[in-house]
Order: sequence, then structure tokens, then C-alpha cells
Amino acid sequence: MGSLNIRVNAIAPGPIDGTEGMSRLAPGDIKAKLEQAIPIGRFGQIREIANVALFLVSDAASLVHGEVVVADGGAWLSSRLGVLG
Repeated sequence: MGSLNIRVNAIAPGPIDGTEGMSRLAPGDIKAKLEQAIPIGRFGQIREIANVALFLVSDAASLVHGEVVVADGGAWLSSRLGVLG
């Protein structure tokens, strides 16, 4: 695909504040517990995911191929998400 100038990348977002999905999945104090479990201490913002997408389609990412960019504030690195279970 590289010879055809096609890049295939993906974004794996974590919890994003202000989305319908999070308002349904994390109401009330569940949201607060989730935010505490994320190393940066908050949900992501829609514009932050947009910025990741913008980077991936820009010339700045011309060497990036076949990657999944995890944009979740470090949540996947943390074992603290077990506090919910």
C-alpha cells in the first residue's frame, strides 16, 4: 500500500467527555471513578481526538503506517481501571 501512497492507521480513543456514549456509559459517580482511574485525571475532549486524526492525515505523519494510536490519557497503561470492578 505504501507504494500507492496509501496509509492505513487507526485511532483507539478512550472515554471522551461530552459524547452521548459516555453520558450513557458513565453517569453520575461512575464518571468520577473512571476519571480518577485515568492517569491524566480526566476524560479526553472531542478536539483532542480530532487533533490526532489531523496529525495522521498530515504530512507530519507520512512515515506512520499500520499503527493504532491509543488516545486515552494513559488509561490502557494503568491497572487502576480495576477500581470499577
